[in-house]
Amino acid sequence: MMNDTSKLEESTLLTIAIPTYNGARTIGNMLDILLPQINDQVEVVIVDNCSTDNTPQIVKKYMERYNKISYVRQEKNIGADGNFLYCMRMAKGKYIHLLSDDDILTENSLSKIVDFLKNSPDMGLIYLGTANFYSHYNGKENCTAPIALPVENLCIKDKKVFMSYARHYWGFISSFIISREKFNQIKNPEQYFGTYWLQSYIHILCVKDRDTFLGVIKGICIAAGVYITQSNYDTSFVDGINYKRMLDFAVQYKFDKKQLDKLYIDRICLLASHGIIKEKATGNKKINKKQLFNCTKKNWKAWIKIYPMMLVPVWICRAYMRYYRRKKRVDYEMSLNREGDISTERINNI
Repeated sequence: MMNDTSKLEESTLLTIAIPTYNGARTIGNMLDILLPQINDQVEVVIVDNCSTDNTPQIVKKYMERYNKISYVRQEKNIGADGNFLYCMRMAKGKYIHLLSDDDILTENSLSKIVDFLKNSPDMGLIYLGTANFYSHYNGKENCTAPIALPVENLCIKDKKVFMSYARHYWGFISSFIISREKFNQIKNPEQYFGTYWLQSYIHILCVKDRDTFLGVIKGICIAAGVYITQSNYDTSFVDGINYKRMLDFAVQYKFDKKQLDKLYIDRICLLASHGIIKEKATGNKKINKKQLFNCTKKNWKAWIKIYPMMLVPVWICRAYMRYYRRKKRVDYEMSLNREGDISTERINNI
């Protein structure tokens, strides 16, 4: 006789797994838009990595209104990697979507995602069309897309075509859905702890076989929050050395090297130039400039976009950030993002 757990796994198409740490400022807004979209084919799992703010109290209020939420609070902070993996292992759905507590699954997107998953061949990895919002979400019509959004649904095997849509969102947890079956076939995913890109290694391994389908869902499904905070890690290490290692790993599984090399330099130039300005504006030094130079010195774009930022006076950086905050209507002071997250401290000490 089939037990209750087996019945639930058979009927659940998608698990939306939400890892959170000190997410009180954003998780309520995200749940307000997500939870009314949930149906019987979708479960929601929230795993709290021992938050020190009032995240548990906020989640409890939503659990009183919605019965499709499972909530787990870690007894101690197990690091971002550990919490991501815990989320995925809790999932009972055929597919798993890791959704950050500060991003939005946009209005009416879940039914579109469910229909795509139901009516397509089994897939290893799916990209959800993604755009950005700044500080406060005001509907997907007000989001900005830094790259072209998918205009049609695709189910393909060509990784180069797939990456032409994902592009610099590669590595962003909220933009991808994986097959639970493919995830369960990965041996010892803990070996990718401390790389800062655990999710991307898992995405790569979910499509390591040539015959695995990849999906692309059109339009804006995910609104990615841009909160104008300073990263609490060293960009040269995380977005430089470790991101490049992850891309090189992808090449081993037939992702296009030329395409990924271009992705890397475009991305590090953008993030490092922004990071240097924020660092000067706040006085919080995180970037190892010598290491950053070693990561980028052979590319001409870095000489145009990154290195001139190192010469800009502090007062200009502060003035620019004040202007930028006014332009984006940010009503809080810029600070380190989730300062005190032990997973980040561990990464910086590797």
